[in-house]
Amino acid sequence: MPRYEKWLHAATPNAPSDEVGRSALAERLLAVAHFLKKSVSGKDEAEAIHQLRVWTRRAGAALALFEPGIPKKVAKRMQKILRKLRRAAGGVRDCELQKERLQSMDDAPRKARHSLRKCQGKAERQLRRLRRHLRKGNNFDLEIEELLSRVAWPKRHSSRDAPPFVTLCRRQLRPLANEFLQQSKLNLGDFQHLHQMRIAGKRLRYALELAVAVIAVKIHAKLYDVLNELQDRAGEACDERAFLDSLQAWLDETKKKKVSNRLKKALTQQRRRYERAHRKFLRWWSQARLRQISSLWKKAL
Repeated sequence: MPRYEKWLHAATPNAPSDEVGRSALAERLLAVAHFLKKSVSGKDEAEAIHQLRVWTRRAGAALALFEPGIPKKVAKRMQKILRKLRRAAGGVRDCELQKERLQSMDDAPRKARHSLRKCQGKAERQLRRLRRHLRKGNNFDLEIEELLSRVAWPKRHSSRDAPPFVTLCRRQLRPLANEFLQQSKLNLGDFQHLHQMRIAGKRLRYALELAVAVIAVKIHAKLYDVLNELQDRAGEACDERAFLDSLQAWLDETKKKKVSNRLKKALTQQRRRYERAHRKFLRWWSQARLRQISSLWKKAL
C-alpha cells in the first residue's frame, strides 16, 4: 500500500491558506479514494477498511480547518460523503473486532454468533453499495476535483486575501481545543461524557496533524502524545462498553432459558471488565493532567 503523509510538514506559517488547504485536502482525499478502492475483496481488505476509516477522519479534519475558504455547499457535500464512508467502514470494523471478542469467549452462544454474522453482512453490503455508487462514473474523483478547484480566498462578495496559514490555523484550532477542555471537565464517571470527550479529543488530534508548522515543536509533540494516549486508554473502556452493550442486546433478543443464562453469565463478566477499564482511565486522567494540557494549549494558541 502507498504511504500517505498525515503530517503537514510542507506548509510554512506564512504561506497563503488557500495553497496550504489545497495541498492538505488533496493528500487526504486521495488517500480516502485509494483505500475505498482497496476496501472490498482486496488482499488487505481488513487493513484497507481500517485505513479508510482513519483517512475519512483526517479528511474531515482538513475540511473543518480550511472551511472559511471552501464554498459552503461544496464542503457540506464532501462532509456528507466522508461521514457515510466513515460510518460504513466503522460498521464493518466494529463487527470484526466484536467477532474476535466473541471467539475468545468459552462456549459463546450460537445466538450471539448468528446476530453478529447478520450485522457484519449488513455492514459489508452497505459499504459495497456506497463504494459502487462513488466509483461509478468516477463520481468521487470528480467530487475531489470540484472541491480542490473551489478552495480560494477571497470568497464571494468579499475583497479579503487568503490569510497566512498560521493565522487561520490558530483561529480554527481554538474552538476545537475549547470543546475538548470543556468535555474534559465534566463527570467522566458517566460513560456518555467519557465518550463525548474521546470524540472531541479525536477531532483535535487530527487537526493537530495539520498544525505541526504553526505550534512550537516541543509543545506540539507533548499535546499530540497526550491526545494519542488518551485515545488508547479511553478507547479501551469504550471497546469494553461496546461489547457489553452487544451482549445486552443479544440477551434481550433471546427467549431460550439455557442461552439466556449463558449470556447473563457473560454479561456479568463483561460488566466487570468494562468497569475495570473505566476506573483505570479515570485514575490516569487526573486533575494534574488536565491542568498540564490546559497550560500547553494556552502556550500553543
